[in-house]
Amino acid sequence: MRLSVVIVTYRSAAYIGRCLASVRRATEHLDAEVIVVDNNSPDDTAEVARAAAPWADVVVRDENGGFAEGCAAGARLAKGRHLVFVNPDAELRPDTLERLLDCAERHPGAGIVGGRCVTESGEWDPRSWWGRPTPWSLLCFATGLSTVFPGHPVFDPESPRTWTGEREVPIVTGALMLVSRAAWDETGGFDTRIFMYGEDADLCLRARAAGYRPMVTDRAVFVHPGGMSSSSLRKLVLLFTGKATVVRRHFPRGLRTLGVLLLLAGVWLRATASRGVAPPGRERQGRPTARRGDWAGLWAARREWSGGWDRRTA
Repeated sequence: MRLSVVIVTYRSAAYIGRCLASVRRATEHLDAEVIVVDNNSPDDTAEVARAAAPWADVVVRDENGGFAEGCAAGARLAKGRHLVFVNPDAELRPDTLERLLDCAERHPGAGIVGGRCVTESGEWDPRSWWGRPTPWSLLCFATGLSTVFPGHPVFDPESPRTWTGEREVPIVTGALMLVSRAAWDETGGFDTRIFMYGEDADLCLRARAAGYRPMVTDRAVFVHPGGMSSSSLRKLVLLFTGKATVVRRHFPRGLRTLGVLLLLAGVWLRATASRGVAPPGRERQGRPTARRGDWAGLWAARREWSGGWDRRTA
């Protein structure tokens, strides 16, 4: 089989039908299977998925072990030479998967391939990829430079920017990610210790260390509203747990503690400023938008997230 599409759901009843309809159109002429893994949703997500896609394999787990664990469960059932992970609130264009496969098969050394994210109105959304966190990027965050100069290639280097064609990138977003079975098996796939957020960055950086070169192609288009089941503060706590995990795992050993301290300093700065809302342009750049008090709440919860996923219980 050429392709296995894996969709992990949790409280996704409101939008999983639209996602599956788009996946159906995108797989119509492909040798593909679709696997939906539901993480023990308290709503009727699994029933909605079965009704919307009787042609898909819907698996209901008896606990919510997190996004990475759900993806791993789907990958164990998958028979395809390529795995494609799709967020349940994303929608694909009819040729999206074919375009992803075409890029992956022409560039087998990529191992991981992503597409081009657009907004619901069709505008370009840069959240298709991310820059690699570095001591410099975290220093910019800690001093507020990344906020003062959002999207700047020097002072906000982790922010994604628009591109054309195909290009190598540090981190492909997990909202739409193709992983070859070879790369998945060699790297071990998503680390299931990461409950949510950071699993895509961790996998891409491990794949790069193994010799792969992740890519994105602007021909594989998808819509991803993002954050549909997370409150702002809760999402920030999860997101920064993932950020701390990446720093603790992928920074040079002598700089890991410094990296976490820079994250803490940046959160403290924003909490102290008490602005509460991201500056103009941050939402367009795909950064978390914070309601008033969320940065203060994130600072108050620093012991919860600063150790990363390896040091907390999901």
